[in-house]
Amino acid sequence: MKEVNEQTRWVDLCKQIHISMQLPVYYRMDGASHGELLWSSEYTHPLFSGANELFSAVIAQDTNLKYPIVRVTDFREQFIILPIYRDGRRQGGAIIGPMIQERPDSDVLAKLINDYGVSFQEKARWNRYWRSLPVVNRFRLLHICVLAHWVINHEALDVKDIFESSLQYDLPNWPKDYVEKELADRREFSLSHMGVDKEKSLLDLIRRGERSELLQLLAETTYEEAGVLAKRSQLRNLKNLAIGAITLSVRAAIEGGVFEERAYTLGDLRIQQIEELNEAKAVEAAMIQTMLDLADLAGQSRKVSFSKPIRNCREYIYNHLFESFSTQQLSEITGLNADYLSQLFKRETGMTLTNYIQKERIGEAKKLLDSTGETISAIGSRLSFYDQAHFLKVFKKHVGMTPKQYRNRHSNK
Repeated sequence: MKEVNEQTRWVDLCKQIHISMQLPVYYRMDGASHGELLWSSEYTHPLFSGANELFSAVIAQDTNLKYPIVRVTDFREQFIILPIYRDGRRQGGAIIGPMIQERPDSDVLAKLINDYGVSFQEKARWNRYWRSLPVVNRFRLLHICVLAHWVINHEALDVKDIFESSLQYDLPNWPKDYVEKELADRREFSLSHMGVDKEKSLLDLIRRGERSELLQLLAETTYEEAGVLAKRSQLRNLKNLAIGAITLSVRAAIEGGVFEERAYTLGDLRIQQIEELNEAKAVEAAMIQTMLDLADLAGQSRKVSFSKPIRNCREYIYNHLFESFSTQQLSEITGLNADYLSQLFKRETGMTLTNYIQKERIGEAKKLLDSTGETISAIGSRLSFYDQAHFLKVFKKHVGMTPKQYRNRHSNK
């Protein structure tokens, strides 16, 4: 009778978690062939015929858990696996989920289809499935874990405990003494890494924008000094080394004054390019060119020196050129009075805030006129000009010709 009462209590607690969190909850007592799903929404998993099949697959690997973990599948589903204990003995298990951290956009969907061999015909089913799942970010997910464990098992845990145990559970086996053996081999055969000093020198040259010196040091550096990041494929190893080098270089360029979004975007695009390359020399060339480009950008930034509020102001303008914003918003970003900010900006840049914003937007408009077939009115609208007449007036003021004349300037020669 006591065991029946315990089971009834756990069922009630699972129901309370489901109602209060508005999340799917599946529970099954050990020895039972089926469990029960608490969820008002109907969803169909593309890979499983029903809820019991799905949750049996999820819970089958986790029968020896002592604490709850977060399981994330290749298809972005998130589950909380919660063991149910009483008096030190496991009685069953509960699963909270599936959930999703964010709904995949069309680009991510295409990548998932490509990575896991999902047929194009199944794309719509996966899309419907993902859209049926509740969205829960990781931080909230971990707190739900802590709360559910307390409610069911009367044991207090910390978010960090759940996070770490989930990582350890998902981590592939690491051979015993692997690091020590690798260190011994590298020292025996003199396979030492580049060294902190040389790495610092490379990054310092990027930070200071010293392209010529950087080029010289890169010419003296070989991949063998950088380490081994993939054992089965030399091309994969070179790509991994290049990605690591670009990541560090991006941060160095930002420290050198390059706008964050510009540096990150350049790094992201070059890494995407590297992933598509099939020749070692092309990978190395792409990596070196990225480091040189970042050094050039840092060098340009260092030619002018601004106070921190003005640097922050300029970067905010750069990142929000396609939006409408006010001087008051800029004053809040910099922490300065709007009138004082305007005076300081004019003193340091030689331009009023209005003229500077107009100049930056017109610079962006010129790029769009050169690189896209968008209409002039669409470009003006994208850059938050009041109307086409305003856009034409400001463009002519800064460029000396109309947008149409600018776009057609080469065809008239």
